This record gives sequence, structure tokens and C-alpha cells, in this order.
Amino acid sequence: MRSEKKSETLEIRVSHSEKTAFAARAAARGESMSAALRRLIAEDAVPQLLSKEVPMWRKTLIAGVPAAITAAVLVAASLAGAEADTKTDFKGLFRAKDADRNGVIDRDELIVDMAQRIAKADVPAVCKGTEWEIRWQATPQMLADGHMEFYDGNDDGVATLNEFVAAHDRKRAKEFVEADTDGDGFVTEDELAAAYRIDEAKIHAECRAAIGMQSAARAPEIVAFLDADGDGVVSLREFMNH
Repeated sequence: MRSEKKSETLEIRVSHSEKTAFAARAAARGESMSAALRRLIAEDAVPQLLSKEVPMWRKTLIAGVPAAITAAVLVAASLAGAEADTKTDFKGLFRAKDADRNGVIDRDELIVDMAQRIAKADVPAVCKGTEWEIRWQATPQMLADGHMEFYDGNDDGVATLNEFVAAHDRKRAKEFVEADTDGDGFVTEDELAAAYRIDEAKIHAECRAAIGMQSAARAPEIVAFLDADGDGVVSLREFMNH
């Protein structure tokens, strides 16, 4: 038996002008109003859904850190990221970027980090012309600016550890809502596979295999890994706890 209800109904009242404006913004993002609301609720609920017993920095991702080409182009972390079998320690990852150990990451530190990553980037020939190649053609400054916008929650020009973790959690919550296409609060193998197929349209199967990116074919394996209670589907809590 599931420990969580399949879904709940929420009624809100807004003015006609607010509804019209919200519908237009949702449509511009390719979302229905219901999907946009579910995404916003999930993102806001993340701090409460995460376990209070485990420090935030211990939370791990099923994928590598996203590398932004610009603020609007982020490689998905949990659903479409590379190295999905590798768990990333947030605290260690943050410290690796915080070169001067002052407790925050600034733009200069991100530029150095991005320059090092570009120098080490391996773009197989089979990935030529894909988004994977394009991302590594960006300058360190472009990548740093994209990362900073992703991390910096209060727009003060630096990122703290809490902001760093929160940014990834918001992203994962958004990914969960996008994958949960029927809006029942759970992600199934079919929904996860469909999410991968959308991403595979950007980076083809041969390139994905060469760089270790996940694919629709591995959806059953990934769901089994995430499915802590063994009910065959993944809840938001299960998704966020990995």
C-alpha cells in the first residue's frame, strides 16, 4: 500500500486578469495551467519533503552537475544527466568550487572551474553537432554566468552552500513534475522513458552512449533504484532523496 495519496484537489480563486496573465505565461513555456501550478507547488514544497534527519549537504544526485551554456540552457541533472550511477556529494562539490574557502562561490571561481572543465572535456567524434559539443564550445565566462544564475538564489552575485543545494533541489522538483505527465504524483517507467526520449531528440543515442548519458532503455533500472518502498513507481520524496 502506498504511504502517499495518489492526488489531492486544490481550489484557488484569482481575478480574471490574473488567470489570463498566468495562462499566457504558462502557454509561453509550453505548459498547461495545471502543470504550471503543480510545478510551482512541488518546487515550494521541496524543503518540507526532504528528510530532516539528514543534513542538506548529504543529499545526492543521480547525475552529474549540470553545465550551463547560458542561463537558459542547462543540461538536466536527474532525468537526463550524465553519469547517472555516480552519486555526488554536495558539500564536496561546493568546496571544490570554493577555491578560497570563504564559504561562497563567486564568478571568478566559477570561471576558473569552467576553464578547467573545458580543458578536460572529451567530445567524441560521434557527438559532433550535438548540444554536448556546443556546450563545450562556450567560453568559461559564459558557462560561469549560467552556473551563477542557476545557483544564486538571492541575486547577490555569490552562491552559498544552501543556495547551491536549493538550486539543484528546485531543478529536480521541476524535472519530477515534467516527467509526471498524468499529474498523479508518481513517475512510472513509461513516464521516465518518455522524458528520456524527449531529451534524446537533442543528443542522439550514439553520442549518449559514448559519454555515459542515460537513455529510455534504462528507465526500468532507474525506477527500481529510486523506488524505495517497492510499489513500482517513484514519488517526489523518493526522487528527491537520491
